[in-house]
Amino acid sequence: MTRRGKTDFERIDDDAELARQETADADLQDIPADWFAHARLETGIPAPPSPENKRPVTIRLDPEVLAYFKGQGRGWQTRINAVLKAFVAGRQSET
Repeated sequence: MTRRGKTDFERIDDDAELARQETADADLQDIPADWFAHARLETGIPAPPSPENKRPVTIRLDPEVLAYFKGQGRGWQTRINAVLKAFVAGRQSET
């Protein structure tokens, strides 16, 4: 026998409803727009797919660098990519 809960998944999966709830939540009013992108990165939740195709490469990293990123959990390659991307953006803004 399958028990079915009372959760209305159609309502909670509705993007418009979620946006309305976020707008109404006073705790979210002062959060900068880019905070969510960084929070997602820090928690290891994969970022949304990039419109660009990523390319597989082989790279040699110092053991402590690899241990640090892997120690942060799932999404460690995405975090390495984000650090490299930030470095490139910083260098490009210097010129």
